[in-house]
Amino acid sequence: MPREAIGAVLAISPSALDTWSRCRRQFLLRSLLRIPRSDPGPSAAEGNFAHDLLRHIHKTGSCRDDDHVLDVLAGHGKSEDPLARGYVERHRRRCPPEFEAQDHEWPVARFHRVGMFMATGRLDALWRHDGIYDVRDYKTGRPMVDRLADDPRARLQAWLVAERAARRGLRVRVRYEYLAPEVDDDPEPFEPDDDDLVAIESELLETVRSMRAEEAWIGVAEREICRHCEYHSICPDSATPGEPSWPTP
Repeated sequence: MPREAIGAVLAISPSALDTWSRCRRQFLLRSLLRIPRSDPGPSAAEGNFAHDLLRHIHKTGSCRDDDHVLDVLAGHGKSEDPLARGYVERHRRRCPPEFEAQDHEWPVARFHRVGMFMATGRLDALWRHDGIYDVRDYKTGRPMVDRLADDPRARLQAWLVAERAARRGLRVRVRYEYLAPEVDDDPEPFEPDDDDLVAIESELLETVRSMRAEEAWIGVAEREICRHCEYHSICPDSATPGEPSWPTP
């Protein structure tokens, strides 16, 4: 079944790469077989809200227009919410003051003929300014790395937009904005050069080969990872077994 699920063209994304690096069985269940989760995972509600809030602010105005920001917050029922106001303020300090173009919730895809894989992603924001394609990803959790050059998600995002940027004579920069009040600093942004992009492509090819060759699909069996997994109760390798709570149709 896993081999058939992979198919002739393998689909990969930043989140799929992150899952693959964390646990093979979780990757199988989530990304290949697309099995409904058996257990509640971490809530995405706050992250989704922050993404939608900043997208709406920029689609209809500017994050530097206080009256506009207040109108958008009121439209979301958050005019008196200090956490929501904080998201906007912390983003505003990072937002390009001047830019030539912007896109939000921008879908991007790139096909690799040799590896026969389709890489896809959805960029929270893409600013064009000062000769760069400035890729932004909004986060409400905590940083996992100090440098985005070490994050496979950011590396794939850079590779996804590299061709488009090159056609326009632009460099690529990937930056993750951590908007939670308890986070002091963002990871160091990633601005790949040509050698970096060649290395990323080689890494992707090797990863795809490993995915196609995988046969065991063994779970990682680490408590800190398993307890956040949406399949931990049905995984035979789980370090946190339990009773599944399948979603009601």
